[in-house]
Amino acid sequence: MSVNDIRVKMIPIQLDKERHLKFDLNAFAELEELYGDFQTAMDAMSKGSIKAIRAMLWAGLIHEDEKLTIKQVGSMIDMTNINEIVSAISKAISEAMPKVDDEEKNA
Repeated sequence: MSVNDIRVKMIPIQLDKERHLKFDLNAFAELEELYGDFQTAMDAMSKGSIKAIRAMLWAGLIHEDEKLTIKQVGSMIDMTNINEIVSAISKAISEAMPKVDDEEKNA
């Protein structure tokens, strides 16, 4: 993987105000600290864990405000916007992952 493969893209999301999700190395490290590894966090979110959704959202937002707490992020979520939030988190994580080209798929 070359440096050109690293893709950090910010995804806008409307919460208490417009914010931007960004899953860089710091965000992944925070999730690893909370869950032991990133895949466990993803598995918990995909199973619908409210705690995991809140943690993933927090990890994606702390680049804008390092003092933002998980509980503050939790107050930005309610059951009317949770599906939109999960979708935005998934998109932001997908955008952060290196592209796999056809040569790598066939290797």
